[in-house]
Amino acid sequence: MAEQRLVDAKGLSLVARMELVARKAVEGVLSGVHPSPYFGSSIEYADHRPYTIGDEIRTIDWKLLAKTDKHYVKLFEEQTNTRCTVLLDTSRSMSFKGDGPMDKLTYGMFLTAALGYMALKQNDAVGLAMFDRQVNHHLPARATARHFRHMLEQMQQTQAGADTAIGPVLHDLAGKMPPRGVVILISDLLDDLDAIVDGLAHFKHLRHEVIVFHLMDPAERHFPYDKMTRFRDIEGAGSVIANPHDVKKAYMRRLTAFMDKMRRLCLERDIGYQLAQTDQGYAQMLSAFLSRRAKLR
Repeated sequence: MAEQRLVDAKGLSLVARMELVARKAVEGVLSGVHPSPYFGSSIEYADHRPYTIGDEIRTIDWKLLAKTDKHYVKLFEEQTNTRCTVLLDTSRSMSFKGDGPMDKLTYGMFLTAALGYMALKQNDAVGLAMFDRQVNHHLPARATARHFRHMLEQMQQTQAGADTAIGPVLHDLAGKMPPRGVVILISDLLDDLDAIVDGLAHFKHLRHEVIVFHLMDPAERHFPYDKMTRFRDIEGAGSVIANPHDVKKAYMRRLTAFMDKMRRLCLERDIGYQLAQTDQGYAQMLSAFLSRRAKLR
């Protein structure tokens, strides 16, 4: 896969106008766009506290002094940068390509490149972990263009690998990453949903902002088959020949239940969730998601 394909000029031109802002306080060093858990002297007003000896006189709220005859100082929220780490599923099921223009893994790589570009643009450090049953590549977050190029190179050299084991991988990564960042999972989620969400909850416990992009091919979403077809388990040895008309109703019922459960589990744990079909432009999908997210903030 050539680097030119992942650095899509048209898509990145749309991404360049977006911001991924953490909804909760994160820790950083540089000036950025995220709320910080610490108080500083930026333009975002946060609260008051009583004046104490040593406070700067310029922080006194003179209007409040005139009203109450008491000295209070203004507190402001610092704006900070953060660490944004993308967890990209590279398991065998991500190689599936039905009706979409590309397989799920390629789509996930485009999305990863866009998120990395956006993070660097807003002074955030960006990292990448690629996994199937285990973590195969882990690049800790850095905030340099050279590091971003290294991310692209690693993705270009990656192909879909073994079967999926998302839950244990998430716990493994959570134990290796510093707290208070943004963690983004890009996966088709074809695994035990309870185990997946339990792993995501581990990140939440460490005060990370967590977002899930659920990748699906339109053929998985709509089951367009109408002739006798051999269906093969992409992550196993099993296969079955079936008339699609006989199995579509049951398939769609189970798929709807699967997706509803994932949305519900994410909502209950304050985890961002976005369905991403591979026939939808990644930049347009990302723009719509971030627009809704900004309104919630």
